[in-house]
Amino acid sequence: MGYPCGMKRYLALPMGEASGIGPEIIIRALTSGKDNWYGPVIVVGDRALFRRTSLDLHLPLPFTSYVTNDEELGSEMVAGEDLIFYDIPCIDLESFSYASPSANTGRAVYETTLKAVSLIQNSYASALVTVPLDARALSAAGIETNRYESLVSRLVGSVRSMGMLDAGGVKIFSHSHYIPLRQALDLVTPEAILDTIIRVDSLTQEQQVFNLDKPLAIASVNPHYSDSLGWDREEREVLIPSVEKARSIGIDIVGPVSGDVLMHRAARGDYRAVIALFYDQAHIAAMSLDYDRTVTIDWGWPFLAVRVDRSARMEQAGRGVARAETLIQALSVARDYITKGVVS
Repeated sequence: MGYPCGMKRYLALPMGEASGIGPEIIIRALTSGKDNWYGPVIVVGDRALFRRTSLDLHLPLPFTSYVTNDEELGSEMVAGEDLIFYDIPCIDLESFSYASPSANTGRAVYETTLKAVSLIQNSYASALVTVPLDARALSAAGIETNRYESLVSRLVGSVRSMGMLDAGGVKIFSHSHYIPLRQALDLVTPEAILDTIIRVDSLTQEQQVFNLDKPLAIASVNPHYSDSLGWDREEREVLIPSVEKARSIGIDIVGPVSGDVLMHRAARGDYRAVIALFYDQAHIAAMSLDYDRTVTIDWGWPFLAVRVDRSARMEQAGRGVARAETLIQALSVARDYITKGVVS
């Protein structure tokens, strides 16, 4: 049975890949000061590992209390603690080393993520924020996924979540994800494009973080497409008819907009959200717009989830040089969204 959060709404933050930069950036983000305050947080991880990270990197631990079960957690919440560490002993420190993902660290990702999701499902927390994992560790642990979205989808029983990049406030959806570009082109069909437009429009109508006074915009497949309409079939035969069909059913959308100007216009506030045709078209643009403040929101789950969508940075692990700006942004976005009433 869950414990109601009352007036405080906690963010649940699992530790991610233990041998990467996850524990370090969690410590740095939570000690970043009042200028970056994002309210109460429950970190789920291995306390002994965090103690070692603290000692190795000369970083003071920010936590105000430590718990080992839900009953203790409820008591600390009643007491008003803001930075609670939920201890899941899951790392074998005798065999652990930085920058060495293993079956042990892969299982730890699964266990801490499972617990964080459970805390939300049982009303201890309101949203999930995640730091990087490592596909090699998950594979070594026999876990048949290499991404948080498929891992959490499996835990919550949702198979059709929709990822969105938030690049310092510019909101970017992608028609296709994580597939080779040659295959992605095959997904640019009238039926599929219209389905994506309808899904994005419906989602943005439901959530309070989108400016409904602005239209959606969809990217062109080809650069400078207006100069090449005579021979680029994707625009002539797929995108333009799909946009016209969407408008005919009442969707406020413009495009296709050439990729060389689309994100510039989005950054100045011309659009409610942008639909890119391929993930790289979205991701490269987002990182160029605002590298440190680009995070991923997964829509469609029973709760809000915000991800630091980066690698576990093994080359930086254990060296004390990792930067926490993107995690700070993820925590800030999660706090802002749930304050505005976002569930998912």
